Amino acid sequence: MKMRMATARTLAACGVLGLVGVGLALHTGTGTPSAWGLPDIAAICPLGAVEAAIASKTVVPPLLIGLAIVVALVAVFGRAFCAWGCPVPLLRRVFGRRSRGSASATGHARPAAGKPAEDAASGPAASADSRPALPARVLDVAPSERGSAADPRNWVLGATVLTTAAFGFPVFCLVCPVGLTVATFIGLWRLLQFSETTLSLVVFPLILVVELVLLRKWCHRFCPLGALLALMARLNRTLRPTVDASACVACDGSDGCGRCAEACPEGIDLHHPAASAPMGECTKCGECGQACPVHAISFPFLPRRSARGDGEGEEILAEAGER
Repeated sequence: MKMRMATARTLAACGVLGLVGVGLALHTGTGTPSAWGLPDIAAICPLGAVEAAIASKTVVPPLLIGLAIVVALVAVFGRAFCAWGCPVPLLRRVFGRRSRGSASATGHARPAAGKPAEDAASGPAASADSRPALPARVLDVAPSERGSAADPRNWVLGATVLTTAAFGFPVFCLVCPVGLTVATFIGLWRLLQFSETTLSLVVFPLILVVELVLLRKWCHRFCPLGALLALMARLNRTLRPTVDASACVACDGSDGCGRCAEACPEGIDLHHPAASAPMGECTKCGECGQACPVHAISFPFLPRRSARGDGEGEEILAEAGER
């Protein structure tokens, strides 16, 4: 039986923290997900790099090289870190509560097993073309407006840059949940290894709890790192979700399936680009492929472009929000 994608992502995020532990145990000096590297080349968090340059009013070659490494990785893997390496989704899966109700995360009611999706839609004539656009759901912004000026994450990103310039130090780093999680992990490690107790073992987890409880929409509404990665991910053209039109039950318009759109936590609809979030928002989480009842979605390294309806075995890449 194939491993569920959520389980795989949990193991991946735990693996990232495990690598931090290996670095601490073996004194490799490779650092943490917030700042790792070798000798003078530190591939730090891209947002941290921008904040450091603004705060110090200095741009040094090692910082530029590290930032270039991150941009190159995002160009190849997109926002994969958000799904596979960021500790925030991991903490939510471990300590969070599941949403109530039978509706999916996108707000659509899932059809009963074995029942065509159009039977669950309103009206007997419902079809793939008449399926309603993805609602704002947890995003509080239309999926098609993600990455635009209407995206609240971009406002937080702008505020992060402005406060750094105004106060002369990276203000956001004080509350960044990624940094706080890693710092808490390191604090616990030092407590077990050296019996070293610090106030950070109380303060950092407390801030994390406040953010996870009060800012439950952190990833979709507040995270400036996610906003910056989304901007970089506009360069990404690889490992994108690709639909096999010969297998997909929605490509011929006979069945308004929509399960891939329901499963996508980022609001990407492979069949309705106008109502979809930009493809740069894709975190390569794989939920759309796992949700597809006929396994028509894959993530090839270089998807082949072709027009719809031009032959059997054809693959299509939804140009969702190419802007």
